[in-house]
Amino acid sequence: MATNYVKGLIGLIVGVGPQALMAQTVPNFGNYRDLRGAFRVGIEAQNPITAQVQSASFDQNTIEDIGDFLDPSVIATVTGPITANQGRISQVFDLRGATALAGYAQASRTLTINFVLPNGQTINQANGSPCSFAFTGISRQDSFDIFDAATDEDDTPTSRALLSCASRAFTRSAPADPLAGNPGSLQSSLVRSALDLTASDSLVDEAANTAGDPWVVGAVYTTGSAGRFDIDRVDARIQRSFRVFEGNRAQLKFDLPFAYTRVTGTKAYSAQLGLGLELPLQAQRWSLEPRIAYGIVYSKDAGSVGHIVQGSITSRYAIQGLGRGRLIIGNMIGYSQTLNPPGSAASLNPDLKNFVLRNGLAYDLPLKSRISGRLTSLRASYAFTAFTGDKLRNNSFHEATLSFGVRGREDSPRATRDLIRFNLNTVQAKGYKTYTAGLGFRF
Repeated sequence: MATNYVKGLIGLIVGVGPQALMAQTVPNFGNYRDLRGAFRVGIEAQNPITAQVQSASFDQNTIEDIGDFLDPSVIATVTGPITANQGRISQVFDLRGATALAGYAQASRTLTINFVLPNGQTINQANGSPCSFAFTGISRQDSFDIFDAATDEDDTPTSRALLSCASRAFTRSAPADPLAGNPGSLQSSLVRSALDLTASDSLVDEAANTAGDPWVVGAVYTTGSAGRFDIDRVDARIQRSFRVFEGNRAQLKFDLPFAYTRVTGTKAYSAQLGLGLELPLQAQRWSLEPRIAYGIVYSKDAGSVGHIVQGSITSRYAIQGLGRGRLIIGNMIGYSQTLNPPGSAASLNPDLKNFVLRNGLAYDLPLKSRISGRLTSLRASYAFTAFTGDKLRNNSFHEATLSFGVRGREDSPRATRDLIRFNLNTVQAKGYKTYTAGLGFRF
């Protein structure tokens, strides 16, 4: 069997088994759903002579470890050679929540492959063709070898079609895919960076005499779960603002977020580059920010690599005099699209095109208490994000934050800025929840 990257991923995606391609539900062979590994396989085999049915299940945390279950000679170690080469061999692969069915019908030499949703519905390629494939040789081993040869190079038509289907399955079904489809993905992180109401980093949050163009740095730790997956994540962010027009408070913002995520043994790395221009429409009351951002994610363990470009326009409007504090209303509309992975011939692009709406509120309250003579503040925020366009596993999510800030001294021109801020945050969606604690600095 070939050992290149595409082979490892495709090897995980396909199983050897005769499930009906129009199945209405995904079978639970060998009770594989009781296993906790990131990658699971369930096998059901029927002996062609005795008609006896046997089943088994296995889980692993990497693609490479589970790919060995695809070779009929390896399957024979589980089912016996007669069943492996002549009987019905059915397999279901759970790929971090995405599902693939494939197999041999009894006495058939044809290897069939089908990508499905949890309800058994077939997933289509970007061009609308069903994600169903078949390979026929003079024997089952020969059929597998034909498949093996057809995917030996990254840029073969078979490789590209299979990988495209895998990517679409991830974003439609996987609860913790690093690229897209869930609140913890790169796609959602780009949206949250475009409208972040958790900190006072906007022109509507600053007094007119605030001096200097700020640096913002921070880091947060996140823990949570998505289905059977445990999530641990560390995010870091660097932001720098510049005044770009003489006599105008408009700010050009460079934003560099980074993230390391560990999901049930699989590791992923992501980075973003954002460029926005915040324009004051009304001093300390209303601003508008067009923004363009690019993000990339890589995970060898999860078999995920890809990048996304996003454009957005964000409005922030502040209402003063609500008690001792003020209310900030944030609204954002954006458009994101996945791109072909840079430097790779593999078709790992799920070809997602989505519009996104994000709306939220933040209430900022100066406190009477001081820390070392410095002013303090309390900020509570809520935001709701909804995607339209191509279907995702989570088309929407909720985010709530409570944060405590330490501002400059009262006689300082930076008295209205949160120089240090401690955040507590939660993100909630169907089958997904995370909790975050973080610390940010502004100078």
